[in-house]
Amino acid sequence: MSNDIAFVGSGFIRSDSKGLVIKMISIDLVTGFLGAGKTTFCSILLKYYIEKGARPVYIVNEFGQTGLDAEIIKSDGFEAVEMFGGCICCTLKGEVSVAIIKVIEAFSPTHIVFEPSGIFIFDEFFDIFKQPEIKSKCELGNVITIIDGVNFNYSKAMFGSFIYNQIKNAPTLVISKLEKKQYAADELIADLRNINSDAFIMAKVWAEFSSDEFELLLTERMGMYFDHPDHIHANFQSITFEPDAQISQEKLDEFTDLCISGVFGDLYRVKGILKTGFGQILLNIASEDVNIEHFKGYSEETLTFIGKNVNKGEIEKFFNCEI
Repeated sequence: MSNDIAFVGSGFIRSDSKGLVIKMISIDLVTGFLGAGKTTFCSILLKYYIEKGARPVYIVNEFGQTGLDAEIIKSDGFEAVEMFGGCICCTLKGEVSVAIIKVIEAFSPTHIVFEPSGIFIFDEFFDIFKQPEIKSKCELGNVITIIDGVNFNYSKAMFGSFIYNQIKNAPTLVISKLEKKQYAADELIADLRNINSDAFIMAKVWAEFSSDEFELLLTERMGMYFDHPDHIHANFQSITFEPDAQISQEKLDEFTDLCISGVFGDLYRVKGILKTGFGQILLNIASEDVNIEHFKGYSEETLTFIGKNVNKGEIEKFFNCEI
């Protein structure tokens, strides 16, 4: 008998050459450029799996020295493991399979939801499925690229190679932040079709997803990806520091304005947790899109700046501290 594979609610099953049933662990890959909304989507996906009776675990590769995204997921009540300090397709490439094996041993998951850094390139990741210790236990599940519905044109103009690589390799594209757009997504969908004519595209406000639509999203192209290898990296900088002082609303507004204006450098992403007079807040800035919300967990205050020509001196001057 050949190795037949089928998908069931709690994951993959495979029958081996002797006809014995082996439960496989589904590894979903959720990618997208910096600030597109990957972590938010992963939280929705994890909740969906739990409601289906599965045991999902989230692994995130942070570009920088802080595990903020893992803290966000943990604050939502999910199991999370972070890999930070580099990109999995370069400096952390050898650690991915080790992390996956450790997660399997520690949590016995049915699903692993993997979120790579925003500057991830596809071609290296899938090599892990060639390794015997992974191949015998895991199968590729959903490969989804999150498209920033607000910043797509800017991202494409500034960092085209990353954007194109992530779009053209993914069988499923999910557009984010449509609730912030003042016009229809038709033009954006047409742009995506020009890059990847075969992808399944979901263009709907995430809060309005029905269970049937989410089911369709996760089963339409399961186990697929489009192999267009090209490996490109830009010289992104990442600076992380821990501000000590509480920040006022006036100071917070000034800070976000300075981030957008370019005073701190050519920033594409600023994210972190800050202490205010009304509790901890989660700050996310992607290009000119600023999102501030109450942080429902607890973490040390920290900020990460990602971009080019990051002006460490101006950031230190603003917070009156050394990074």
